[in-house]
Amino acid sequence: MTAKSKSEAKKLAKAYSYNKEYADVPVYVIYCSWTEKYYVDTNGLIRLWEKLICYYVNGVYTSEK
Repeated sequence: MTAKSKSEAKKLAKAYSYNKEYADVPVYVIYCSWTEKYYVDTNGLIRLWEKLICYYVNGVYTSEK
């Protein structure tokens, strides 16, 4: 899923993390500097031009430093 803003991406990630299909699976919010969009995904692998913002597990927010 893609989002235009960080807050929209966080809302999507939190909603997905509450879904029973994603129980105990981290849902990551990733920012892409090329497309200037935020991505919500369960795959935490990021490329050089991307930055991991945060992730949610069962609705619990964890920020990346």
